[in-house]
Amino acid sequence: MENYQAFLDGNQRLAMKIEPPHAQQLYSVLDGVVSAVLTKEDADIDQLLGDASGKIDGILARG
Repeated sequence: MENYQAFLDGNQRLAMKIEPPHAQQLYSVLDGVVSAVLTKEDADIDQLLGDASGKIDGILARG
């Protein structure tokens, strides 16, 4: 327990913030991009980000 005491003490001073709307949906889109970049040697990063941007724009537009 003493190894975690500094974390527990510091956590009490943090200002908690609510996640922005649709954050989980946005994370799920970006998770696929990160996964592809990390696991595929020939990943086309520009294409992946472009596709993700379109999906994210759609999610935000449905707001």
